[in-house]
Amino acid sequence: MGNCFVLCKPCIGMVAAKHGRALQVVKMDGKILEFSMPILVKDILVNFSGSGIGSSKEAYEHLPPNYELKIGKTYYLLPSVSAVDTTSPADISSAAETDKGNGVRRIKIVITKQQLQELLTKQVSVEEVLSGLEKRTWNTVDSSTNRKPKLESIPEGCE
Repeated sequence: MGNCFVLCKPCIGMVAAKHGRALQVVKMDGKILEFSMPILVKDILVNFSGSGIGSSKEAYEHLPPNYELKIGKTYYLLPSVSAVDTTSPADISSAAETDKGNGVRRIKIVITKQQLQELLTKQVSVEEVLSGLEKRTWNTVDSSTNRKPKLESIPEGCE
């Protein structure tokens, strides 16, 4: 019987929320935070740095920190405006040009666990790992052009 109460407890919360006795904040991963009393936006954001709260999933502006979230409403935890990429293609090309100016380029690489361990223990430098990746990349590019095996001509049966 005790297990039945535990299983039904979330259902009671959902019914209370439907009847307007709780406010809900939907996190970015889909989980729902429920509060039975009004709460300020800044009190929730203490635990979620780099985020904001909006009144809808598509909200472009976050609610101010002193805004009181109301019972019976559903709010959404949204990534901060700076984390959302809202640039146009023209902005992207100009951003690429500015990156070239300061000599910084950001890349993603895939390395093995062993290579990561070597990097962390300072057995190998980042440059050595990158040069190894570069060599492998060039080898795969070269090998892709040489995929056709060299075949000897096959004589016809009438010769």
